[in-house]
Amino acid sequence: MKDVDLAALQIACRNLARGALWSEQGTPEIAVAKLAGEFMRIVATQVADVIECGRDPNIVTRAVSYLTYTHVAPVGVDVKWWFTELLTCLVELAVPSMIQTPESSAFLLDVQEGIAESLGPGED
Repeated sequence: MKDVDLAALQIACRNLARGALWSEQGTPEIAVAKLAGEFMRIVATQVADVIECGRDPNIVTRAVSYLTYTHVAPVGVDVKWWFTELLTCLVELAVPSMIQTPESSAFLLDVQEGIAESLGPGED
């Protein structure tokens, strides 16, 4: 089993923190470092769960990077809560731990189709 690339995970959390705190006036590095540290505490649980499932723990790093470049934390929402909820959802999609019903499985087919669109045509 792979080990988590801690440096890459820290960079991903720092990039997300910088984006979440971005302002036109600039973002104090102390605030970025503090939020990135809080994100690291949050991801620790997800990394442990992914390892327990026998999967590559770097899935969590990739999920954090996906959030950084695909989603923006809403204004007025606790960014740690937002991060926890979205990360949990993404990790559940990548490393399923719940039994699905026919109704919920139908949504997974929608996600599969969306992923195929996002990735574009495959290489032959």
